[in-house]
Amino acid sequence: MALALDRRNWDKIVCLLLVIFIFVLAPGAGAAAVFEHAETDFDTAAMTAAVMANLSAEDVATLQFMEDTGQALHEKITAAGGTPEQCKAAEVLFVLALFEKAHEPDFVDKLAGCFAANQTDEQLIAAVNAAFGTTLTAEEFSAIMTFMNNQIVEIAKSQLGNVGGQPYWSWYGFGSRVEWCACFVSWCADKCGYIDSGACPKFAGCTQGAQWFRNKGQWLAGSATPSSGMIIFFDWDLSGDFDHVGIVEKVENGRVYTIEGNSGDAVRSGSYPVGYSQIAGYGVLAL
Repeated sequence: MALALDRRNWDKIVCLLLVIFIFVLAPGAGAAAVFEHAETDFDTAAMTAAVMANLSAEDVATLQFMEDTGQALHEKITAAGGTPEQCKAAEVLFVLALFEKAHEPDFVDKLAGCFAANQTDEQLIAAVNAAFGTTLTAEEFSAIMTFMNNQIVEIAKSQLGNVGGQPYWSWYGFGSRVEWCACFVSWCADKCGYIDSGACPKFAGCTQGAQWFRNKGQWLAGSATPSSGMIIFFDWDLSGDFDHVGIVEKVENGRVYTIEGNSGDAVRSGSYPVGYSQIAGYGVLAL
């Protein structure tokens, strides 16, 4: 987990697939090759394709095991009333801290049992350390979760001031301008590798996107307090339909701060009280 928490490497951890490969399957030479030029940007999709093309049969089996274990954790935590954020936290702990223990027959039950309602990071990590004999710290865990959530936020912030929605709607496949708030969110997610990894849908309609998150069990009510990086959906006329979508930048002092495409035909910041009536709900990215 120490390598993953080295701030010099954070800009390279752009999707869970690469995290899995670098920190679990290829902790030596593979990691060295990726991090050799820390300041160099790279194309996530191309990097992922290159990684997948060079996986051995044993590596593929390991990835399948990780996918199966992650799904089992999601189902166990959800069945116990856990939140999508807790499912994400469980997968992060599994991949980056507990992988060597994951073949124990009771691993899923033990890790899922560490989660409780209204739990702080300190309480969660204390429970994990007690269950697995680890020495993790809440500060390390909070740092990696904040980084993973903030990838889409940083992409969105870099687009502030764009007017007209180009390149977002054309990237989606439209030949001329459309209402582009959902295209903007999808474009940002794609830049992070989230669409290819299945963390977020590619959607051009707000209702389409919201329904995907609902169907996946990755949904929080509008009355909830969100986290940075969540997808915020609005219902302006309280009709039950979804009219607009954006990205949660942060939550401070009882307000939700957002970055939204097609806000007056531009990418702009916004802010709303937590629990604001026109916030219909939040999609949680399953990173």
